Amino acid sequence: MPSDVTLGIDFGTSCTSAGILIGDRVELIHDGGDPVIPSVVYAPERGPLEAGRPAQARLLSDPACVIRSVKRVLGVAPASPLVRSYAAAAPFRVEASGDHLTFRLRAARYAPEQIAGAILTRVRELAETRFGGPICKAVITASVAAAPGYRDALVRAARIAHLDVLEVVPEPIAGALAVGLHGEQAERKLLVCDFGGGTFDVSALVQSGLRFTPVATAGDEHLGGDDLDLEIAEALAGLIARRTGYDVHRDAVRWSEVVFRCEMAKRQLTAQTAVPFAMREAYVAAGRWHHLDFTLERGWVEERWTPLFERVAIAIYDALRRAGWRRDDVDQVAMIGGSALVPMFQRTIADLFPGPRVVLPARADVAVAIGTVLLTARFGAERRAVPVLGAPLWT
Repeated sequence: MPSDVTLGIDFGTSCTSAGILIGDRVELIHDGGDPVIPSVVYAPERGPLEAGRPAQARLLSDPACVIRSVKRVLGVAPASPLVRSYAAAAPFRVEASGDHLTFRLRAARYAPEQIAGAILTRVRELAETRFGGPICKAVITASVAAAPGYRDALVRAARIAHLDVLEVVPEPIAGALAVGLHGEQAERKLLVCDFGGGTFDVSALVQSGLRFTPVATAGDEHLGGDDLDLEIAEALAGLIARRTGYDVHRDAVRWSEVVFRCEMAKRQLTAQTAVPFAMREAYVAAGRWHHLDFTLERGWVEERWTPLFERVAIAIYDALRRAGWRRDDVDQVAMIGGSALVPMFQRTIADLFPGPRVVLPARADVAVAIGTVLLTARFGAERRAVPVLGAPLWT
């Protein structure tokens, strides 16, 4: 492993990705063979917190001790509507005392920073195993619209994971690098649409030569891949309730499995127009358990998503208004984030910005991580400019 390595990390709501730069090549770490690491933490009866795929495997068997989407409340004031919404959906107790927020699992309490720290610890350990040596430095991304306390909370979480944060990078800048918008000196207006697991963020950037300047941001902090999953799950729960009177929400284990299977179906529907949906003993009717076994069609799902994607357009118009731009002023649009792979999102953006101006990278789900890894070239034993890119990168 190269000496004095810096880990580039995209800490995400539903998934996290990371890697290092070897020469001019980005090498991502893997968790169970996948560069997308679930941002999931499990509190076992004994021993330390588990994170990543081992924790995700507990979702169906012990959901009340599994924490997901901690990024949504990291650094957020306990009295915030975001926290109330998060607490209402959580299968565990979310407690607020003054300025402090904690999660109660079994007999223990955990701060959001501890949960985020467990995820970052998993990332560091996977990286050390992958590259064969200790790693103690990182560059980590943050949304430009993050809560005021988010960055400080993220740095504290990194310290728990024994990582020294050298820089907190704006996610749209990292995304712009990953999709190659830095490939040439240019004078142009860019829009970066980052559709992740927890939020939809829109950033208006001006590129001048090789410098990127954010001029406006907007977004929807209640709109992400998690919300798409829940919309399908709630629609299915409604169908079951109307037909049988059974409320799937009453059983935390079964409700967790419904949401999990809806997430898996959503991923399959990015490439297929219909997928099988099967679940054993999903609900009770006439005094006995019944299975779910049917075909989930993309068209049916998209009808339920229509109100959510109307909010995508609202956020984009808000960003344009704040920047003082019209749609025709935008020279290029970049779509990044795992949820950018959803066909309905791609059509929504294409309808708003017709023509060849829209860019979707081959790995939109890890685009921000790739851009962040590129930015680690500015640190280390041999500090150098990011490949193809001069410094400074942004103002």
